[in-house]
Amino acid sequence: MTRTLRLFRQAIAALLSNPLRSFLMMIGIVIGVASLTTVICIAQGTRARIMEMVAKQGWDLIMIRAGGAKQVFAPTTDRTIASLVEADEQAIENSVGNIRYISSVQNQRGWEVINGATSVKTRIFGVGPTWHQIRRRPVEKGEFIAEGDLVNMARVAVLGFRTAKLLFGGTDPVGQTIRIGKDAFQVKGVFAEAGITPGGDDWDDRIVLPLTTTARRLFGRPYLEQIVVQVRNPRALPRTVDEITKLLRERHAIRPGAEDDFFVRGPQDVKEAALATSSTLTTLLIALSAIALVAGGVVIMNLMLISVSQRAREIGLRRTAGARQRDILVQFLFEALAVTLAGGFLGAAAGVIAATLLARTGVATSALTWLPFAMSIVACSVVALGFGLYPARKASRVDPAVALRK
Repeated sequence: MTRTLRLFRQAIAALLSNPLRSFLMMIGIVIGVASLTTVICIAQGTRARIMEMVAKQGWDLIMIRAGGAKQVFAPTTDRTIASLVEADEQAIENSVGNIRYISSVQNQRGWEVINGATSVKTRIFGVGPTWHQIRRRPVEKGEFIAEGDLVNMARVAVLGFRTAKLLFGGTDPVGQTIRIGKDAFQVKGVFAEAGITPGGDDWDDRIVLPLTTTARRLFGRPYLEQIVVQVRNPRALPRTVDEITKLLRERHAIRPGAEDDFFVRGPQDVKEAALATSSTLTTLLIALSAIALVAGGVVIMNLMLISVSQRAREIGLRRTAGARQRDILVQFLFEALAVTLAGGFLGAAAGVIAATLLARTGVATSALTWLPFAMSIVACSVVALGFGLYPARKASRVDPAVALRK
């Protein structure tokens, strides 16, 4: 048996001989590693979810919003900024290359929609016939708005999945009549269920109408909230953004150096903003986990120092039996490493379980990868070395003659 293996076995035996002390040394590490593992699993899951949702919306999407303020996610209130009009959409379509589809968009919150005795308040969108292709919004029942609906300012509507459920329950809404304001609208289609966007926008709580109908019949205004564009070549998207920006600045007579009265947003902006928000929270939680690990390390150091004083006679006997200072040092370091790794293993298991439960209850999204386990091993090793070295050195310097006289 090699000396190192023998020292390791002696370290394990010493820990097992006093299980209460070993448990108290371990508990802080368990809490710290469990917190760290949970945070990492949730961070990994959140990142994957963000990437999935951005990809679902499309890496070929450009959104031009009215107003110069850079707002990546959907506004939470209606805005009355009159800086975009339908003529801007037509100019972009005619002058900018790399455009596959383009659509103007109006929207307004708080409209009451009625079906018989049932009513809901929802958000109404006015769009063009290519909007559902740009935003990847498949129609589950019926069909989407057609070009003829725009020409005729038709009173037709496509319902969001949840809005349709609230208004019609289990009945097929297609062909049915709803009332918006003073006008009756025929339900032309129902969107497939979509869920929530990275910015928290509920895709299923809305009604979509032809743009001409909202502009001239319902809202009574010509200006737009946004223009959405799907490009042919996503690799050329940055160049297309630059071309749109230059064109709109010329059309809006914006002087050099002056701020834009619009904001052009690409999918990269959404990804970066969502990840930045997630990273800030993750960093804070990891910092709290690190504090818990440091506290656990302090507990280990204090208990090991107490152990050194209690085991002074044992150390003296081992020294007189031929053990070197280095052997005592290594054994106590092995004890610190063993107790932190055991705590790390239990903490990682607890963290995975916690992250899984949070994901199943819908509180958070989590993903299980090798990263939390690797970080747990590294963190435990650092704690063992950082907080176990001083007690180990103190144990190795115990004077055998003094210890045996006690």
